[in-house]
Amino acid sequence: MAGSKRKLKLAVWNEFKKVKIGSNEYAKCIYCSKKFSGVSRNGTNHLRLHLKSCVLKKVKLNGQSMVQTSMRFNRTDAGTILVENYTFVQDIARQELSAMIVLHEYPLSMVDHVGFRRYVGALQPLFKMGTRNTIRSDIMAQYELEKKKAIEYMAGIQSRVAITTDLWASNNQNRGYMATTTHFIDESWNLRNIIMRFIYVPAPHTAEVIGEELYDSLVEWNLD
Repeated sequence: MAGSKRKLKLAVWNEFKKVKIGSNEYAKCIYCSKKFSGVSRNGTNHLRLHLKSCVLKKVKLNGQSMVQTSMRFNRTDAGTILVENYTFVQDIARQELSAMIVLHEYPLSMVDHVGFRRYVGALQPLFKMGTRNTIRSDIMAQYELEKKKAIEYMAGIQSRVAITTDLWASNNQNRGYMATTTHFIDESWNLRNIIMRFIYVPAPHTAEVIGEELYDSLVEWNLD
């Protein structure tokens, strides 16, 4: 019996990864990434109970992934109803969530709100909601991608560019922030502008300090 119990405990760890945060040890589910106490004295019963109810484990063991095809209804401009295939993709859903937060300037904390999580779960139970740190990472990753595309686009334009800056400081902390924007005429003769940088500028906000930050922006965008 002792041997079988030990095998059972070892089998549990095939589906959990030991992680350490600070001085605390946790067991992280390899399917849903939820964390549980990983201290050996607490046993593994709580881990086995989680595996029995882990939705993502059931999805993956059934030969499915976070991509699921189903049917959905759509309405045309004429008012008729269309039935079409719909494929849920976790990564695309996360991108759209990040884009929505940026577009409407929602606080990152909204992903922690119980009501919002319940609403999303009712719409799509397969969607794995991340934390505010996850969303922040997604937004920054998308920003870096769009920034790279913009720099590559700027490298190919033939027109001259004009640079404008806008600097302001908080009243109570004397912390300065500067936005640097480039303006140019594109190949279709349309006036375009791109925000190059939005950065913190250390005090004192002298001409030399502002000039250095502006020069760094030009170098970063190959406009120096």
